[in-house]
Amino acid sequence: MGRKITYERWINLYLPDGWVDREDMGYVLLEKEGWPGMVQLSFIERDDVRMRPSEAARMLLEDTLEERDVPFPREAIKAEDRGDTGMATVDYTYKEGDQPAHWRIWFIVDKTRALMVAYICDPEHDIPYLDEVGSIVADIEFVPHAND
Repeated sequence: MGRKITYERWINLYLPDGWVDREDMGYVLLEKEGWPGMVQLSFIERDDVRMRPSEAARMLLEDTLEERDVPFPREAIKAEDRGDTGMATVDYTYKEGDQPAHWRIWFIVDKTRALMVAYICDPEHDIPYLDEVGSIVADIEFVPHAND
């Protein structure tokens, strides 16, 4: 059945059974007992609201990766326009060291807000966990503004 969680002025989040959320130092972690990965939600107020949401999502994702010195091909970013919101997504795998990690990052953007969702897991565990996280992200919706 799951449950709906509302983060005031931000989003509605629908968590399947077994998932919990906890706030930690300005972001939210989504966790499930025995689950080998991590999902982090970060809330961002948009500075430049003139840009279309899908363009802003792409720009925020590119800027985030560049700030962290993550090498990525720009063509790997998938951006989509969803009417009043936009979404940009990228996958990358970090293989250096003893612990490889697969990252999928989503930026979901509306007129004035952005949400970054980061999935981090050992690539060996992507199936079925990445699909489960993907369906949680697909159901996220922004809470309407009071003046909408």
